[in-house]
Amino acid sequence: MKRTIGILLVILAAAACKLGVDYKTKRDEVMKFHDVVMADQGVVVNNQMKLDTLLKDLKGLKAKFPEIDTTAEKATITALIAQLTKAEDSMDDWMHKFEPDVTGKSNEAAIQYFKDEMVKIVAVDSLYKKEIRSSAAYLSKFGK
Repeated sequence: MKRTIGILLVILAAAACKLGVDYKTKRDEVMKFHDVVMADQGVVVNNQMKLDTLLKDLKGLKAKFPEIDTTAEKATITALIAQLTKAEDSMDDWMHKFEPDVTGKSNEAAIQYFKDEMVKIVAVDSLYKKEIRSSAAYLSKFGK
């Protein structure tokens, strides 16, 4: 009897924990993380502009750094801009596909949706950070 009551209490506790998670909590976590990632968008855009400025003035760059190969630098700068643009596009794509309104879904389905979306926005964040590091390292070679 005691064992049966114990098992019943464990089942009730598990059910209570499962019911205690509200999809709104998960949605808020995703939105807060999105806001953190969006703060990096300014860095992405700023690095794009700096790289674009370097690209437009390769002669000036050559005058300041005569040892550089402007053809190679042009290719590197172009690739870095493309990578930053790809990172920015991934954020735009995520935002366009993200649907915070889960009307018609069960709480469990909504929780799963927001868990899946958290995985996606974390991937965007990783891409942002990678491209920011890469472009910042390159720009630092020229004191930018």
